[in-house]
Amino acid sequence: MTPLRGRQRELDLITAAMESAHRGDGRLLAVAGGIGSGKTALLRGLPALAGPRGLRALTVGCAAQEQDFPLGVVSRLLDPLPGCRSLDPDPGPDGAADLLSHVVEYSADKPLLILVDDLQWADPASLRWLGGLAGRLPGLRVTVVVSVREGEPGADAPPVQALVERATSCLWLAPLSVDAVAALVADRLGRPGRPAQVAARHEASGGNPLFLTAALADLTPDGPRAGHAPDGAEPRYVALRERLAVALRSQPGPVRRLARALAVLDEEAGLELAGRLAELDTAGSEEAARCLRRLGLLTDGPAPRLVHPSVREAAEESMTLAEHEDIHLRAAQLLYTGGHPAERAAAQLLAVTSVTNGWTVEVLRSAATAARRRGAPAQAACYLRRALLGSSSSGADRAALLLDLAASERDVDPQAALRLLSQALLLLPTPTGRALAAARTAPSLLGGCPPPVIDTVAKVAAELGDPDGLTGVERQAALRLEARLRHVAVAGPGEIARCAERLRALGGTPPMSTAAERELAAVLLHGATVTQRMTAAEAAVQANRVLQHEPAAPDHVHTALPLLCAVLTAAESLEVIGPWLTTARERARRDATPVPQAVIAVELALTLLARGRLQDARAHTEEALALGVTEWATLPSLTAIVMVALHSRDAGLTRRLLAHRHETADHDFRPSPLQLLRGSVAAVKGDSATALEYVLDWGRSAERADWRNPALAPWRAWAAGLQHRLGRLQAAHDLADEEYERSVAWGTPTAIGRAQRVRGAITAGERGIELLRESADTLERSVNTMESARTDLLLGRRLLAAGRFAEGEVRLRRARDRALSCGVPWIADQACRDLADPAGSRNPVAVAALTRAERRVAGLAAHGTPNKEIAERLEVSSRAVEKHLTSAYRKLHVAGRSELAVLAPLLPGPEGD
Repeated sequence: MTPLRGRQRELDLITAAMESAHRGDGRLLAVAGGIGSGKTALLRGLPALAGPRGLRALTVGCAAQEQDFPLGVVSRLLDPLPGCRSLDPDPGPDGAADLLSHVVEYSADKPLLILVDDLQWADPASLRWLGGLAGRLPGLRVTVVVSVREGEPGADAPPVQALVERATSCLWLAPLSVDAVAALVADRLGRPGRPAQVAARHEASGGNPLFLTAALADLTPDGPRAGHAPDGAEPRYVALRERLAVALRSQPGPVRRLARALAVLDEEAGLELAGRLAELDTAGSEEAARCLRRLGLLTDGPAPRLVHPSVREAAEESMTLAEHEDIHLRAAQLLYTGGHPAERAAAQLLAVTSVTNGWTVEVLRSAATAARRRGAPAQAACYLRRALLGSSSSGADRAALLLDLAASERDVDPQAALRLLSQALLLLPTPTGRALAAARTAPSLLGGCPPPVIDTVAKVAAELGDPDGLTGVERQAALRLEARLRHVAVAGPGEIARCAERLRALGGTPPMSTAAERELAAVLLHGATVTQRMTAAEAAVQANRVLQHEPAAPDHVHTALPLLCAVLTAAESLEVIGPWLTTARERARRDATPVPQAVIAVELALTLLARGRLQDARAHTEEALALGVTEWATLPSLTAIVMVALHSRDAGLTRRLLAHRHETADHDFRPSPLQLLRGSVAAVKGDSATALEYVLDWGRSAERADWRNPALAPWRAWAAGLQHRLGRLQAAHDLADEEYERSVAWGTPTAIGRAQRVRGAITAGERGIELLRESADTLERSVNTMESARTDLLLGRRLLAAGRFAEGEVRLRRARDRALSCGVPWIADQACRDLADPAGSRNPVAVAALTRAERRVAGLAAHGTPNKEIAERLEVSSRAVEKHLTSAYRKLHVAGRSELAVLAPLLPGPEGD
């Protein structure tokens, strides 16, 4: 770093002193500052200024290790002068006088610039010699510049202070200005730096040249070097820490202890608390702080802090392991007993390898509670893991810690949370305690547990007894356990068929006043829906009642409430669940908890799929996958993702699911949705026989588990189509007829219309067309636009084949438009091919890839609406319109409005989307 940047005032005074030396008017100047203030760099730059002015420069740096060598500094300083070695200096008065006389004689012919760095470490004899020289300077052609590091113990020694006080000028080196830093950044880059780069380096260094050198190290003309910190980061390098550690080691014990205390405590600790940790009284703390400030390592202000992260690291590294443990433990105790927030004390305990005191566990648990409240479950888990290290290996206290840790882990790693809950169950001494712990297990997770875990939960429920005979907390725990055990039954044969019976036994309006009652209702509704023991209308009424009593919170993902999403989508009752989930998602994003965000994304995908909005459902599925849902997905979540993959015919998503999700071997009776995926892969390859076997295998498993509802997974419809393709007409009709009967019994337009379409697809002639018309009419009452588009596509093809071209084209255009509006490119593509529409065949898939906003803006532009009018109509800025148009041009591979106009038939016009 160029030493002259930002030091023009000091240079002017020193060069003026050099000029006066020519006139026989020698001067002494002192340069003072803390560590890294640039004293040494300034002195090193002076010889280059001395030569052009006719002065010979003599330079020496003092070292603490040489203080026992009398006149050692002077000897090294004058060694370059001719004839000086022959003097063989004596440390006594005569030897010092000879050296002084030699300087006087030499300077008479050649002016001298004498530079002494780190004067505080000079030996006493050399200090006396320099004092003698200073007394004779007014008549000599000599300029003397000495530097003193403030804050060092030797800087306040009387001989040093006496010499500094005789200086003509005492130059205190202030921190470099922003302009000086900008100049140094430009020197480093070879061009002016960006304002953000300059501001970041100035802030990181505080204008201290030592810290600035480190902050500039990662800058290169081509940008930050690989592995180095970006703009705004605070670089910390080993050499810098070592230099600071050396400076701290030279300080007295109280100063070192205060530096360590400030390094251990946070920046708002204050001097009083830091002094107590350093075991100093008020006067001792203030004196130690004064030394650190003079040394340049401590900021000013009521709450002093170390000036740079490297100072903190140097202070911490200067401690032994035992000292490190002791100071962090004492800091935690001071914060705990002083009434500070629990997390501040817990942060200290995280730095300790062993926490065996009873109060430490209490602090860590309190800190974990605070962390969970502020939406930081990962930090809460960190505190609790440390608390477990200090707890006993058995007993209720350890069980409580395990339960708290499970509550923190469930938003990050559900499987880990389940293992912790299982461990806690074995440690709790009372049935009520075990029941409350088991009730904290998410029902969907329990369904994926090995049988021994489920048996344990069943045993706990039996110990507690029938909920109808209990009250208070015990009744709520018993209801939750019933909900969980009945949900496990939903995954297999047996009790599932009794869910509807149990629900009806609760009355026409089952109680919903407590969370436990709502959980049980959700499980019973899901069981009744899966087994089709009630109609869609009945299920929708009760499911919406649950939502009316339940807050839209992210924590619902750890209860039975996600089952309601399957119930309401199957019942086509989406008015309440959609906004409810949107609110829960906003809160989950605010809390930044991955598991709730992923589960809610899957729930939203399912509701959007029920509306036929495939593109939007696909986007939510991608969000869930990015959050790692496949690593821990429960059966309902995985099934929902598979349904999106199947309906979108997305080969990439299918491959990802099959590659990253492995079969579980916990319950043989579970119908695996991956079987349906494998069937779709075989169907795409044209292997209908293999595809049919996969679908029938899933269907057999579903039937064994009493999963009967075609609105959840229309496997009979898929199997009927494959049977028909293989020429097995009777089998196809049998499956299609059964699908239709069950769909009518359930009672939703989507399920009925889909079954009618399958029957029409496998029925030839006029009767087939009639069935397809019935499907189209039924689906007009449905919320599922995609299913309507599929029926219109098939009906349009059949009408064209029957020679009814006008009606067929109307149906195909309707199929195309509906498919584009809901983001189903494969339907739009097929409709355009059948229409032989030049505009449509251009790129219907690309049109489907547009977002809703892009499609609306592109449609208006394609129909000739100016950008300004588009902005006014949509109530957005002109810049937003341009942004959407640019994105649409890129996706559609068009150059501008003229080419976009060709696609107008595929895009919404001024009348709307």
